[in-house]
Amino acid sequence: MISIVGAGKVGSAAAFNILRFRISDIVLIDVAGELAEGEALDMMQAAPAIEFDGKVRGTNDFSEMEGSEVTVIVAGAGRKLGMTRPDLARTNRKIVESIVKQVVKYAPECKLMIVTNPVDAMTYVAYKESGFERNRVFGMGNILDTIRFRSYIAAELNVSREDVRALVMGEHGDSMVPLVDYATVSGIPIKDLLEAEQIEKIVNLTKTSGSEVIKLKGATTYAPAVEIAVAVDAVLRGRNRVMSVSTFLQGEYGLSDISIGVPVVLGKNGVERILELELSPEAQRHFVESASIIKAMIDTYGYT
Repeated sequence: MISIVGAGKVGSAAAFNILRFRISDIVLIDVAGELAEGEALDMMQAAPAIEFDGKVRGTNDFSEMEGSEVTVIVAGAGRKLGMTRPDLARTNRKIVESIVKQVVKYAPECKLMIVTNPVDAMTYVAYKESGFERNRVFGMGNILDTIRFRSYIAAELNVSREDVRALVMGEHGDSMVPLVDYATVSGIPIKDLLEAEQIEKIVNLTKTSGSEVIKLKGATTYAPAVEIAVAVDAVLRGRNRVMSVSTFLQGEYGLSDISIGVPVVLGKNGVERILELELSPEAQRHFVESASIIKAMIDTYGYT
């Protein structure tokens, strides 16, 4: 069973994708219990069309998450245009801490996935607050950044997105690091297919695409929702997918006491292992800069 905390647009869309992909039963939890109940009822009425007998129920009762294998925290204030990530962190830290207390009480054996932004800082908060082993707490950020990166590569080359493979590291934010050296199309490095100016354009679009969606429609919904389902599937079914997620580092990439996006193997135990890649000097410099931004935010939290 999977629990999703937050029945807003992203949480509800993620729940429906989990049903649509026939992954698991779901408990959708929100302080607005009627909203969660209504979303669950709507999904159950759609379930015959997708020919899946999985169940989804909505509630405001955190005890309903008992027995969850994966708990996803989506609840929190959304980032508004012009809002800084530190501003958002101050608001959402309290929300995440309060939810994690409930997770520890009712689902102490679960893997805990953080979606609430700023996701790297909130993953750090969740890890410290929960006391869970670090492999059981991870944040979604770079999974979303990666599919944006892949989309822009495919569009520039006019090829199928299915054939594009790529990774993004670092902060889920403006300082993210799209790994150009590791981006390929059916094994062909994009550096062999694109000019430097085209690659620079793709990298910039990847970094700004989230803000562009917020500017146009107020919030991102479909891309994060489907990636929640993909990540949950990797854990629940033990698929050992290679993805970049925000995870707590203990010396990897020369960093400690920070949660930041790095490539991992995501499977039954959560983060099965962290993959340490050889980075170009430019990528390494950008990654260190990205880490310093996250570190400055979490150093104010006072965890030891």
